Amino acid sequence: KLTRKYLRNTCVIGEFKVLDEKENILFECFSLEEDKEGLESGKDLRIPEGIYNLRRHSPSRFENTLRSITKKDDDTMINIYNDDVSSSRAILIHWGNTDKDTKGCILLGLTKSDESVGQSRQACKKLYDLLYQQDLSNIKLEITNEF
Repeated sequence: KLTRKYLRNTCVIGEFKVLDEKENILFECFSLEEDKEGLESGKDLRIPEGIYNLRRHSPSRFENTLRSITKKDDDTMINIYNDDVSSSRAILIHWGNTDKDTKGCILLGLTKSDESVGQSRQACKKLYDLLYQQDLSNIKLEITNEF
């Protein structure tokens, strides 16, 4: 679950949680996305709120870095999509600190400041370790705006 909480000048900061079927928190951190929302590809826009599917995305320019973070030679990026946002748009969950790093994707961090998230690689390692070799077809990401 991603709950967007803080609309800033250059970005939106939210709370990102992985919950089990009983709503117990398995992992939580902060998220950072673009400040503007939309469906157009290539425009550095965050995706609209909604329910999203997850799937593996390979190859990706992030794959070598992901594998150096998780120490798993077959780890692949996670792509978010639904009927309105095509998987070909390649909205990924990855590391980075500011809106300059997003390109429409979702960044994770263990800490936040006014316009950035920190300890991003550590947050991504925790998420990707948790989801490693999981059947992503049974997992959904719910994105809501609460700002």
